Amino acid sequence: MRLKDKVAIVTGSTSGIGEAAAVLFAREGAKVVVVGRRQKEGERVVKQIRDNGGEAIFVGTDVSKENQVKRMVKETVKTYGKIDVLFNNAGAMVTKKFHETTNEEWDLVMNVDLKGVFWCSKYIVPYMKKQSGGSIIMCSSANAIVAEPDIGAYCAAKGTINALTRSM
Repeated sequence: MRLKDKVAIVTGSTSGIGEAAAVLFAREGAKVVVVGRRQKEGERVVKQIRDNGGEAIFVGTDVSKENQVKRMVKETVKTYGKIDVLFNNAGAMVTKKFHETTNEEWDLVMNVDLKGVFWCSKYIVPYMKKQSGGSIIMCSSANAIVAEPDIGAYCAAKGTINALTRSM
């Protein structure tokens, strides 16, 4: 159990890659904080983890909202006393020709894929520094390097995540 006694936050863990990561982290011994906007799906993932002998809570959070990210971090620390792992996985994508993408669609992708990563990392790093360590995992994409047509905002956000990761 490589994550025994560790506390892991997985954003976007109500489905897909995030759900699979949350289940795997729990199987490896982590106490998992399932994070997402959809309560029913989040509670389903928590139940799945608990049914397999793991420990998890759901903290409903829209990572594009700074105040919700702050609350999620505080609730994690209140419940488990620390944060050892952050998996920045939450993401949004708009499939549309670049010149047809609305400002609202562009902002949605940037706010979830980029600001969410920034805020989660920003508010968790001080706790990791206090405990002298931790791990932040970024979920990027091959589209950050080899972009596909019709997902311009997504490609831009993932490319920026790569640069932010190198800077951090």
